[in-house]
Amino acid sequence: MMMKCDICGCEFDHTKARHCDCGFDCCGLMLKCPRCGIHIDLPPELKKEKQEEHDKKSIFTRLEKELEDKL
Repeated sequence: MMMKCDICGCEFDHTKARHCDCGFDCCGLMLKCPRCGIHIDLPPELKKEKQEEHDKKSIFTRLEKELEDKL
């Protein structure tokens, strides 16, 4: 999906952009503009998919699954 930076106007493919490195565990729901480096929110249609992917990797999800398997 093509995205456009609100700051510098750079248009880029979301698959070629780096994920946010903010350090605040934003779940990768933001990308960095390849030109200016500003963080840009993923569009809603990609955000849901990315959130689900992050939740599957979460330690809480893994612990829940492990506990269910033991019961």
